[in-house]
Amino acid sequence: MLKIFTKNNCGQCQITKYHLKSIGIEIDEEVNVDHDEKYLEEARATGYSSMPIVLLDGKVIASGFQPDQLNKLI
Repeated sequence: MLKIFTKNNCGQCQITKYHLKSIGIEIDEEVNVDHDEKYLEEARATGYSSMPIVLLDGKVIASGFQPDQLNKLI
């Protein structure tokens, strides 16, 4: 399961979502940390602070826009 934490007005979040789509990877769950404090706490619990935070099966695979890491999914 691919989960992504995003926030409002985040260029890196938008480009990460676009990149995932362009390589044929579907996001199973997107949560916006600006919409609910609970999501912000979940994101902080990963130990990363740069958005987006991309998790695959609960493990962080990218924080911020990291196309090399994302490309490993294909």
